[in-house]
Amino acid sequence: MLNVVSVAVVVTSLLAVVVAQALLANGQVRLSSLQHELSLEQSAHRQAELAVSELETPPRVVGAAASQGMVHPASVVELPYVSLSVPVATPKVTPGPAAPPPTTTPTTSAPTAGGAGASTSGGTSNNGTTGAATGTGTTASTTTPTSTP
Repeated sequence: MLNVVSVAVVVTSLLAVVVAQALLANGQVRLSSLQHELSLEQSAHRQAELAVSELETPPRVVGAAASQGMVHPASVVELPYVSLSVPVATPKVTPGPAAPPPTTTPTTSAPTAGGAGASTSGGTSNNGTTGAATGTGTTASTTTPTSTP
């Protein structure tokens, strides 16, 4: 009986070693595959860096700018160095004029003559509609509220 138990322990141990070796070999194959993929990606990255460095060369940039109609400037002004450690004084800012409240213009009303937003073409645009053509003002529209007692 002792021989059977000892043989079973030896066989189980050998079987465990074989399974461990198979797992190790499988891991090595996977590692080798990942290393191959990594080397391919590194090569593609180097090719992309080379392409970018070729695109960044000054002669190519100047040639591309010239083909788009850009020209060399007559003079170049160098900007002075500004230290980031020294705070810059806050500029004085004055608020702009308040925006006028939005007004609605009915489509059937004629523009006011000579008032803000009046058209220089007599209030008629090119397509025959009446209203303010183009201008910087707004067409004045006055509505009076009606109340019932």
